[in-house]
Amino acid sequence: MNRIRQTFVMTGDLRSVSSQTDPMTTYLESIRDISQLLEGLDQSQWNLPTPCPGWTVADIVAHLIDLDAMALGAPKPDHEPDWASLPHVKGSSNQFTERGVDYRRGTPPQELLKQLNDTANALMEFLTNNSPNIKVPWVKDEMPIELFLSMRTFDAWTHEQDIRSAINAPGNLGTNPARTTFQRIINSIPLIWGKKVGAPIGSTLTLTVTGPEIEGSVHIQMGPDGRAGFVDAPVAGAATITMSWPDLLYAFSGRVPVADSLAAADTSGDLAEEFISQLSSTP
Repeated sequence: MNRIRQTFVMTGDLRSVSSQTDPMTTYLESIRDISQLLEGLDQSQWNLPTPCPGWTVADIVAHLIDLDAMALGAPKPDHEPDWASLPHVKGSSNQFTERGVDYRRGTPPQELLKQLNDTANALMEFLTNNSPNIKVPWVKDEMPIELFLSMRTFDAWTHEQDIRSAINAPGNLGTNPARTTFQRIINSIPLIWGKKVGAPIGSTLTLTVTGPEIEGSVHIQMGPDGRAGFVDAPVAGAATITMSWPDLLYAFSGRVPVADSLAAADTSGDLAEEFISQLSSTP
């Protein structure tokens, strides 16, 4: 597992942030980073609570195994949790996610670690050996490989940060998986400004990220057609938001209360605080 770690410090236009490797290699990097992190944990650390309600470090690993197994076409476990003992589970979508996690509760850490690596490697072998145009089975429908891998990288790297939060070991903010995650967040900003915030036509927002590892700005404007999009330069009178890369991630992934995200950001102008309050975009 000894590897040379590559990180990249990005400054300037945040739209240009992207992984330096292909989507499959980037996803495997995300799993290997988690695996390397887990190898050094003792039993008590596997049992630590994470920012995901009701989930320990071990539960996050079980979740990653479950989703990769699902993409391989494996049936969901024939298992019915005691839902009354799981108050963090709210609604059918949460039940869908929780079933495979609860099924694996009590599995020894080293077995979970082996399953994590084996399942990810099996998935990559399956995707490699099939046409690049294959559709991957997913929750509600099939999806193209590249989109699937981007989503899985986002999920895995965000959960790596959850594990790091639990064990108090921050880091890996400039890796290829980190950059893929950042790219997905930035690409969602116009939709949040235009649809979730409902910003008026002509209104603009400048978002500045201060690092670590990724720094720069991006500018969004609501067009006359009622659709928000990127613009190349700041506009006078724009609302502004300045926050760190970790704080942007926490806000987008809903890992902290909105009040904490507001306190962590410097804002000015109409709708800047409303934008932060609407940032949470993951279940």
